[in-house]
Amino acid sequence: MSDAGLTGANVGALPNLLIVGAPKCGTTSLHNYLNAHPEISMSEIKELNFFVTDGTWSNGIDWYKRNFDPTSKIRGESSTSYTRGRNAERVADRAKSLLSEVKLIYMVRDPIDRIRSDYHQYRAIGNERRSLAAALADPENPFIQASRYGSQLMPYVDHFGAHRILVETQERLLSERQACLGRIFRFLEVADQVNLAEFDRTWERSEGKGWAYSLSWKLSQRGIRLPRALRWPAQRLSRSRLLGGASSSARPPEIDEALRAALVARLKPEMATLRELTGMSFDEWSL
Repeated sequence: MSDAGLTGANVGALPNLLIVGAPKCGTTSLHNYLNAHPEISMSEIKELNFFVTDGTWSNGIDWYKRNFDPTSKIRGESSTSYTRGRNAERVADRAKSLLSEVKLIYMVRDPIDRIRSDYHQYRAIGNERRSLAAALADPENPFIQASRYGSQLMPYVDHFGAHRILVETQERLLSERQACLGRIFRFLEVADQVNLAEFDRTWERSEGKGWAYSLSWKLSQRGIRLPRALRWPAQRLSRSRLLGGASSSARPPEIDEALRAALVARLKPEMATLRELTGMSFDEWSL
């Protein structure tokens, strides 16, 4: 949706869908898949971060509403910051005060694989220079925190009820995309027999992130974004060998056995809570 011609306090509408994370779990792909559906309109800017204390809350509700198409049955945004760090409790509280009838989707993946990918992105954009082991030894590191799925999900269940929340996995979005999207469409109560060319694309994968990706990210932080129609071709080009995006050095690091065992021990309680909240087994995961 374009902001062209949108002026005045009563333009736009509040969203009725939030994709709340987790980071590096397929939220960018899902955002684009949903936007392709004829009954769904996702915000042009994916990460609005409106409900985060240091996000765009100060821009006001009218600014927020201008990001959504009032004629669309489902209007949504995707901000992984909503389950990043210690944000979940205050974001859930703020969102509940404004969006009492909203539905939420929480994307997750194997929590250790997610840590590797998250760390890799931080390295690619220049925000992390430590080794993976050194970064994870820091008690304030963001990587383990974002894989604490049980703790991140609990405030949303408390505020909105489990019936308004759908938990899906990146693994299922990749391996059984049409079935996964069908479940999501039924949850949103839109037509579920939709199969578009857009659904064949995979967005923002960790592999192949080099200097071109870092440049793209830095430009986006300054509000400089390619038109939506050009983003997929640009993403393919950024991963090409021509731009240095396909080298083995641009892949997430491996985790040795000792570090993996420590992560498993630390995250097992979170997995137990997630399984209890969702009734899902997550059998394809490593813990």
